[in-house]
Amino acid sequence: MLWGIKWAFITYLVIILLSVPVIIYLSRDLPSLDEIERYRAPVSTKVYDRNGKLIYEFHEERRTPVRLKDLPPYVYNTFVALEDRKFYSHWGIDPDRILKAMVKNLLAGRIREGASTITQQLARNMFLTHERTFKRKIKEAILAVKIERAFSKEEILERYINQVNMGGNIYGIESAAQYYFGKSARELNPKEVAMLAGIPKYPSRYSPLKNYNASLERANFVLKVMRDQGVISREEYEKWKDYRPEIVITRAALRYGGVAPYFMDEVRKYIIERYGEDFLYKGGGKIYTTLDIRMQKLANTLVDSFLNLYDRRYPTKPKYKDYDPRSGKPPQYLQAAMVVMDNRTGEILAMVGGRNYFHSQFNRATQAYRQAGSAFKPFTYAAAIERGYSPADIVYDLPISVEDPTSKNKKWTPSNYDNEYLGAITLRKALALSKNLATIRLLMDIGPQAASEMAMRLGIEEEVPPYYSVALGAIEVRLIEMVNAYSTIASYGYRKRPLFITRVEDANGIILEENAPRRILVLDSVTAYITISMMKSVVDGGTAIDARRVYKFFHPAAGKTGTTDEYRDAWFIGFTPDIVAGVWVGYDSVRTIFHGATGAKVALPIWASFMKEIYRDSIPKDFPVPRGVVFVEVCKESGKLPTPYCPKTYQEVFRAGREPTEHCNIHTSPPVSDTASESIEGDILEDILRKVH
Repeated sequence: MLWGIKWAFITYLVIILLSVPVIIYLSRDLPSLDEIERYRAPVSTKVYDRNGKLIYEFHEERRTPVRLKDLPPYVYNTFVALEDRKFYSHWGIDPDRILKAMVKNLLAGRIREGASTITQQLARNMFLTHERTFKRKIKEAILAVKIERAFSKEEILERYINQVNMGGNIYGIESAAQYYFGKSARELNPKEVAMLAGIPKYPSRYSPLKNYNASLERANFVLKVMRDQGVISREEYEKWKDYRPEIVITRAALRYGGVAPYFMDEVRKYIIERYGEDFLYKGGGKIYTTLDIRMQKLANTLVDSFLNLYDRRYPTKPKYKDYDPRSGKPPQYLQAAMVVMDNRTGEILAMVGGRNYFHSQFNRATQAYRQAGSAFKPFTYAAAIERGYSPADIVYDLPISVEDPTSKNKKWTPSNYDNEYLGAITLRKALALSKNLATIRLLMDIGPQAASEMAMRLGIEEEVPPYYSVALGAIEVRLIEMVNAYSTIASYGYRKRPLFITRVEDANGIILEENAPRRILVLDSVTAYITISMMKSVVDGGTAIDARRVYKFFHPAAGKTGTTDEYRDAWFIGFTPDIVAGVWVGYDSVRTIFHGATGAKVALPIWASFMKEIYRDSIPKDFPVPRGVVFVEVCKESGKLPTPYCPKTYQEVFRAGREPTEHCNIHTSPPVSDTASESIEGDILEDILRKVH
């Protein structure tokens, strides 16, 4: 026995003497003791929704630090029992394990077995690569000794459990617990701890996402180690040995921007521009956003469901299901975008930038410029109301030909969508039925500059040229601008800047910025309210009547459809007193969706279904009436005060002092009775009804 001890001592001495020059040489490029003490691992930056719920993490390494004292002892002692049973007694390296591993590796001619202590593993994770070479192993041992000099055993263990790789891009016990089980590490039961502790040996093999059965088998082995090493009692072992941990993660959501990938892209761009990439991916800060998770999930579902329906029902081409993301080509299938905004604050509550973020990261809500079609018309009518017009004023829906300022010696001859002309109609009816020619004539009266200026004042950021064709939406705009401009009308003239982020904090909880809503009054409340009233007619009896008739959304709402030439773009933007939502449907290339693909047919269904669900359990709330507004009964046909002979009247809204004073000049006497005609018509109707029945 004495000879064995003597031989072991001589062996250790020889190893040490031979290693000294190597250690001195390899130590030259290793971090100093001061650098080791100052080292901080990259920490993911967390993103929260408007209610403070964690919804996403930006990370280089997905890591959430946790303190040792906040965990049950069996959580961290499991790693000690499994990885390094002499952890509390050695000084960074375990000579016995090193010697045994060295003999095996020398005989094999390569590294087959490791002997790394927890401290060595920490050194490797902090400063070294995972290459399997003798040079790296020596550096690892040198650093381990330095780390033992810099920190206590508890500090080393705490850093280790926050640093260890738990599969993929997940680091540390807390991130792993949240990622795989949807809970904090302090809430883990022994079997869940066993499953997580088993991952670091071979993360790709023992990840419960990639290979649950192998991970479970490894967890069963670790649970026995926990029992044998006294980490848990035999009773606890019996209780948990047959338990199968449930994995709750949604991989696709975590990989591709969570539930709101296009929204997260806007957050990402803003934070990088303001604070840099290191803050976003390594800084461990907190970003509080305006996102409403319920609205976002609903928007995702409806956009996906309706576009799939259109693919099945209409001749859309190519089909979404036929796209191969491995092709590397941008998708060509039918797309859609949706933006939901809070009218009072400008906060973005939900955003869909496309059909599939994995296929295309191009955000059609904030980056795509498309012609707005008739969705641009409310700006013309708002400009007219501001200049003294009323919804009851008459405008002529008749053919017209005007000079085209964009080309030489050419006339522009617009037409109505349905090629029908109603003659003299009120402004309210012209907007409700989206009559192009009536709108052009109105614009000729007020001047195109008035409509252009109104659009930019309300929220359109591009320069709007003062052309007559602009009244019909012959200008390319972004969906988010249109939603913001409509929100200005809905909030009685207050223009806001679209807001995504409310607060940013650093890793220490210090507030770096807070963003309160910024509002500026750009339109008087009376003009805004009268415009709202006219836009309500679009939903209640105009081109968007299907919101009521088909989709059964009956809360007070206003909005406008939009369809461009050859059915290339379909829009609907509408609002309640609380929120505004805009929907665009079309292809990325400028081409026909399908014949008849109007805003009412393909965009309105998404909007109406969204609003119906959001307001399902809400009490209807109408738009409040501001001071300076009066209601007067007028003839539905002439827009003037009714006579006793006017067949239909309604309550119209006017600016106080601008009420009509003249009586209807159409219905000035009783209608002539034609009983014979009425009888014939009645007989015909009865005959038709009999045949139907």
